[in-house]
Amino acid sequence: MIESLDKRFLINEILVDLGNLSVCVDGSWRSIEAKHAELLRLLIANKGQAVSREVILDTVWPGTIVSDNSVSQLVVQLRKLLGDSSSESKIIKTVPRLGYQCIAQIEKAPTLLEQIEELSRGRGVQFALLGFFIGLLVTVLALFIAEQWQSDVQQDPVSATRITSSPGAEVFVSFSPNGKYLAYSYLAEGADQFDLAVYDLETKTTHTIKNSGYSEESASWSLDGNWLIYSRSDPVSCEVRALHVKGPIEMWRLARDSVLGNCNSAQDSAPWFEYRAGHFITKSWDKAGTYLQSVEVTFADNNPMVINIVALPIRDVTHYQVDQQTLLYQIKEQGVYQLNLNQLTESENQKITLSKQSFSALSHGYQDDTIMLAKQNLSVLKGRVQQVLYSGFGVISEIDVNAQLRVSAHTEGVAEINYYQLDVDSRNKAAQKQLTSPARMDLLAALSGDGAHFVYASVTTKNNDAPQFELWHKHAFRPTSSLLGTMPQGEVPILLLLSPNNEYLAVLSKSHKVYLISSFIKEVKKVVDNFTEIADLHWSQDGRKLYYRAKPAMEAKWQAWQFTVSQGRSEQQPLATYFPDLPLTHKNSSFVGYKEQVREYLITALAEIFDIEQLRGSLSLYQPAVYRDGVYFVLKRGHQLVLYRYLSSENKVEEIQPIGLHLYAGVSELQILASFDGRHVIFNRINNYESDIVLLEYGNR
Repeated sequence: MIESLDKRFLINEILVDLGNLSVCVDGSWRSIEAKHAELLRLLIANKGQAVSREVILDTVWPGTIVSDNSVSQLVVQLRKLLGDSSSESKIIKTVPRLGYQCIAQIEKAPTLLEQIEELSRGRGVQFALLGFFIGLLVTVLALFIAEQWQSDVQQDPVSATRITSSPGAEVFVSFSPNGKYLAYSYLAEGADQFDLAVYDLETKTTHTIKNSGYSEESASWSLDGNWLIYSRSDPVSCEVRALHVKGPIEMWRLARDSVLGNCNSAQDSAPWFEYRAGHFITKSWDKAGTYLQSVEVTFADNNPMVINIVALPIRDVTHYQVDQQTLLYQIKEQGVYQLNLNQLTESENQKITLSKQSFSALSHGYQDDTIMLAKQNLSVLKGRVQQVLYSGFGVISEIDVNAQLRVSAHTEGVAEINYYQLDVDSRNKAAQKQLTSPARMDLLAALSGDGAHFVYASVTTKNNDAPQFELWHKHAFRPTSSLLGTMPQGEVPILLLLSPNNEYLAVLSKSHKVYLISSFIKEVKKVVDNFTEIADLHWSQDGRKLYYRAKPAMEAKWQAWQFTVSQGRSEQQPLATYFPDLPLTHKNSSFVGYKEQVREYLITALAEIFDIEQLRGSLSLYQPAVYRDGVYFVLKRGHQLVLYRYLSSENKVEEIQPIGLHLYAGVSELQILASFDGRHVIFNRINNYESDIVLLEYGNR
C-alpha cells in the first residue's frame, strides 16, 4: 500500500493525490499542506495500529522542538480537511493514552478504463462510454457557462503560506501601508494576555514589539506608516496608544509610546483606521450599543494627541474597514445583517448596500471594485458575483489586504464552546463541572426549573457551508447526554424551551418557525410556520399548550395564537384575551424587549457599585439569568470573567467566583442559565481558541 501512496488513492470516498498535495472531498478539490500529507501517510502506513504522539513528532517535525499541542492541532486540521471529526470518526480515531489510528478503507483510485469496466458488468460498456462522453459534453458546457457568468471576476492563481503555527492564537492582523510588515497580536500557550508582534515579509522574521504584561491588541497603521495605533488593557483599565515606528524595526520596542485616550476594558478592542491625514474611524459603545466615530489626531512634533471626536450615524456595527476614504462595514439591526459601503468625503455620504448575508470577516479587495468576504471560505465579491478563492481550516475571523502587492493575510482557527455547571451553596462556594463535549461548539441551551434537565444545541461539522444543529438532552443523574434530534438543514435555533413537565422541547428558529421534540419519540417536527415574526413564546403551566404572538406579514399587526400539543395544530385567539405580562422569571428572550428590560434593571440596581460602561459591555457579552431571588450575571474584567448574583429582596451583590477567560471576540452572546431556586447555574464559554495566520498571494504582482 505504501508504495502506491505517491499516486492517487481513495480513503473511504475521498480522492487523495499526495503527489499534487490535494484532496477531493464531496466533489471539491482542496490543497493539502506537506505536514498534513506526512501525517496522513504515517497513519495509513500504520493502518489498524495506534501511532503515538512521539512518533508523529519525530516524523513530521524531525529535529525540531515543538509542543505536544502541535500534534493535536495538526490532527484537528487534517480531520477538518477530510470532513472527519473526533466525535464521529470515520478516518482518524483517537486512541486514549496511545495516540491516533487510521480506521478508513484505503483503496487504489480506479483509472477511467477500470471505471468503465466496472460499469460494463451491469449495463454494458457501450452505455458506459456513451454516458462518459455525454457527461464530458455536459461538463464542458457547464464550465463554459460558468466562465461567462463569472467573466467580471478575474480568477488569479492563489498561493497560500502559513506564517504562524504555534500553539495559541494569532489575531488582529494589519498590513503596513507599504506592505513590508504585518502587525498582529499573539497569545502564547497558557498565557492570559496578548503580546504585540510584527512580521517582516521580506526577511520572514517575527519581532515582538510589546510584551508588557498588559494585553496589546487591535494594532493599525497610520497612512504614512510612521505610527502604530493599538489598545493596551488590564482588568481595570484600557488605553489607546500610539507607537512611533519610524526607523529600524529592531528599535521599535524601545520607541516612544504615547497615550491617545481611554477605552473600556469590558468591551472588545477596536482598531483605528486612518482614512485621510489625521482622521481615523473607530468603534465605540454607549447605552444603545455600538456606533462608529471619527477621531481627529495631530502628530505635531511627534506628540500625538486627540483634538476632536465626532459620532457617525452608523450603529450596531459588527465589522468595519477603511480604504481611501471608502468605509466598508457590516451592521446587525434587529437580527438582520447588512453589508454596506459609505464614502467618507465631506461632499458625499451615500450608503450602498452590498449584501444581507452575515460574514465573519471583510476587507476591501486586491482589485478595484472588489470586496473580500469570509466565513468558512474566503470569497471575492464584484458587483453581485461572489467567487470562492480559498477554503480554510475552521472559521476565518479576520482579513486584511494590501492591494498594491496583491497579497492578503487572514486568521483561521477553531475554538471550543462548552457548557459548565456550578452548584452554588449558601456560602457561594462552587466547583465547575463540564457538561458538554469539547469536540463540539455548544451555542444555545435551556435548563428546567428544578435544574434536573439540561438541553442544548450543538453545531455539527457535516457540511461546512451550511452547518446543522443537533439537539441534546442531559439528565442531572445520568453521566451521558442523549440525542433528541437534528434540526433541518439551514435552520438555526435561537431559543430552546422545555415544557414544565419536561416532556417536550420547543425550538424557535431564526426563520420564525417553531419545532417540537418529544423526549420519548425524539423526532423533530415543525409545528408553526408561515409567519414573518414570532414573539412571546411560552408554555402553559400544564405543558400541554404553547402560547405565542405572530405576524403573518412584516407590516401586519400582531396576532395571538395557541398551539395544542394533543391536537397538533394552532388556533388563533382574541388578542384582548392574550396576557404576556408575566414576571421576568417566566419570560425568555423571545419576549419583545426582554433582554433590554433585564439589562436596564441590573444597570439601575448596580450603577453605584460598578462602572456603568463596563457593566453594559459585560451584559452584552453574557445574557443574565433571572431566577426566584434575583439575577446571575457575568462581569468582564479585562479578559477575566467573574460570576456574580444580585439578590433583589436584599438589594445586595455577591461575587460567586471567576469562571474563566474571554480572550477573543467571535461569539456575539454567551449564556447563563439558572434553576428557579438559583442553586444550579450553567454557563458556556470559549475554550482553547487556536488560530494561525495565512498569507495569500494573488497571481503575478
